[in-house]
Amino acid sequence: MTEFIETVTDCLVFKFEEVEENGNIDMTVYVLYDKRNHKYVLRGRRRWTRRHHSCTYSFECERASDVVDFLQYIICSENTINETLYNYDNFPENSNYITFEFLNNYDNEDYELSGYDGEKQSRQKYLQKLRMLRKISNYF
Repeated sequence: MTEFIETVTDCLVFKFEEVEENGNIDMTVYVLYDKRNHKYVLRGRRRWTRRHHSCTYSFECERASDVVDFLQYIICSENTINETLYNYDNFPENSNYITFEFLNNYDNEDYELSGYDGEKQSRQKYLQKLRMLRKISNYF
């Protein structure tokens, strides 16, 4: 009997950037779906400045609505969002090893599928995007 080994490492990742009225990026959050463990994985950081040395954060949850609650809390409703959809093909097998730094280092056109700047987000738009991640995913 032949054993099936999953070797596909492609994984869709959304990057949401909060854009302040002055054009500065205040918050960057990457969101992916770990199909093996049935959870959303968030990696983010606020803007790094000489005055504020923001630390990165990492959260996980099972429901898209919980991700939206978090995003709507940390991103000011008055600000717009730059959103980019990436397809990373170089993930480690365990999502615990996917850091903000890793995602940020490979954050370039080689992995970009699409991007939209200056978007106003709503709860429904976030939910649609997060459900897409869950439904269109691979075991990385």
